[in-house]
Amino acid sequence: MKLENDLWSFALQLYAAEGVESACLELQQAGMSINRIIYAIWLGLEGRELDITATAAADRWQSEVTHPLRALRYRVRVEKQQSADYAECYGAMRKAELACEQQELALLHAAHTAMPLASPGAALVVENLARYRDNCTLEAGREIKPALRQVLVQALPEESELSVLADSGLDRF
Repeated sequence: MKLENDLWSFALQLYAAEGVESACLELQQAGMSINRIIYAIWLGLEGRELDITATAAADRWQSEVTHPLRALRYRVRVEKQQSADYAECYGAMRKAELACEQQELALLHAAHTAMPLASPGAALVVENLARYRDNCTLEAGREIKPALRQVLVQALPEESELSVLADSGLDRF
């Protein structure tokens, strides 16, 4: 399993695109995983259908390592707001969390060959996102479509891809 892989490169590029970080954080607040959103998009562009059952190793890593570390980092962030003495600890925890997310993406990348082949493109991206969303426990009443659209505008920059989005069921969100 390689930490530096196509999925990691895609994740870094997409997350750095205009408006994506804030949109992803909004989706995370609603109950979605940023890594799973990026993975679903990447799979669709690679011509692979998302099979939720094939991501067990990454799911375990996320629940047992990444999420607990994030909760601790949030706790330290509260302390940092009270005292600058916690800034170094907070910074180290952010770096560790990013390393955990890279490991999680490496686990997801390793699982991608088990995903069924399909026609790549916007329609498959949206279908993969719908499959992922159907397995999430979303915060009640939270509107996710605008944030998803913002991410997809950056992931699918060609105008023709965006028109496919309108026809491919983004309204399901």
